[in-house]
Amino acid sequence: MGARTSSKRMPGRPARGGDTAGRERLLDVAVSLFAERGIANTTLAQIARAGQVTSAMVHYWFDTRDKLLDAVVAERLAPVIRGMWEPVGAAHESALDIVRGLLTRMVDVTERLPWLPPLWLREIVQEGGQLRERVVGQIPRERTAAFRRSVAQAQARGEIRADISPDLLFISILALVMLPRATSRIWRRVNPDVTEIDRAQLERHVTGLMMHGLAGPKAARPSRRKA
Repeated sequence: MGARTSSKRMPGRPARGGDTAGRERLLDVAVSLFAERGIANTTLAQIARAGQVTSAMVHYWFDTRDKLLDAVVAERLAPVIRGMWEPVGAAHESALDIVRGLLTRMVDVTERLPWLPPLWLREIVQEGGQLRERVVGQIPRERTAAFRRSVAQAQARGEIRADISPDLLFISILALVMLPRATSRIWRRVNPDVTEIDRAQLERHVTGLMMHGLAGPKAARPSRRKA
């Protein structure tokens, strides 16, 4: 009988999976640096320094740069996308209430995750963004199709204006929420008297623009409950 072999790890390294908090911290550091500098301008060594670990530990947890990007999408961006879209089509809501729910959830998540808007613009919206293809695969097409159908049906009933494009509506919602968050620093440099955007201000602004701009002649008063 051959000798039993055992898997050995290097001294000082935790067993893989043993330091979950350390791995989570590195993911948080990575998304913040990617949002601030862009993925192409961020090295694994910089992530290690900001996370107060060695470069070897970054390689230990994620093996390669590509696997780190996979983890960012799977563990930081995919849950956001699911949370945004899962309620759509799951309940018998009016199209205006669906839009209000999307707006509210997007304002909530950009308040909770300030790195999200700049990262989205840099690495997903921008041509050549390194997360674009990974993120596109996470978007639930059946939910986006249900959203567009709901808007088109509401238009046929006169609840939403006929000149609104169902295909462009969600892109407009993204722009109304993401752009002010991502560009607020630049805007305040140009206009020093402009105050920092707070959650209530942003929600009032985008809800006012979107909901009043959408409502058709037969629109029912939309529900004000939180989606």
